[in-house]
Amino acid sequence: MARGRRPARIGPLTNIIEEPGAWTVRVGRGDKKYAEYFGNAVWGGKKRAKLAAQRWRDELLLRIDPDTRVRREVPKGRRSETGVAGVSVERHKVHGRVYPRIVAHWQDLKTGKTKKTFSVALHGWDGAKALAVEAREAGVARYRAQMAARQQGQAVARLEKAGPMPRPVKDPLSRKGISMARRRPRRVK
Repeated sequence: MARGRRPARIGPLTNIIEEPGAWTVRVGRGDKKYAEYFGNAVWGGKKRAKLAAQRWRDELLLRIDPDTRVRREVPKGRRSETGVAGVSVERHKVHGRVYPRIVAHWQDLKTGKTKKTFSVALHGWDGAKALAVEAREAGVARYRAQMAARQQGQAVARLEKAGPMPRPVKDPLSRKGISMARRRPRRVK
């Protein structure tokens, strides 16, 4: 059974990792990585640290681009007759005759996978390929705009529902008041 793409919905703990005594937020977009650490001792408890981490993540998602990973290269080990990711050749059979056509594939939020075909007999090989590449680029741009609007809408809705950002109880850079386990010296026999 083939695995589907993970859902685009952001849950309460998406990109938030619970660690011993803290919550860490990690978000990556391409080459850029965003990370922040929310210690329970600094924020005055586990719930307040978690709330601070969620608010920080949602405010970050308002500022950055959405997670729209789109394949840019043809996968290795596959033969591509076009040499362009998301654009392929398909054999179309009509009344016993086979006609080649070039197909552009992309994602759509409403319909899922979307494709548009261009006949090689009608447009010629280069013309059909150029039209398919252009259609894919337009479709991917529309998908990215839809994802950006969706991500920002979800982040705004979560921020409106959430309470105010808690204040840190302690200075995050201070080690004062945070107990560290002490080890007894080992006896040498």
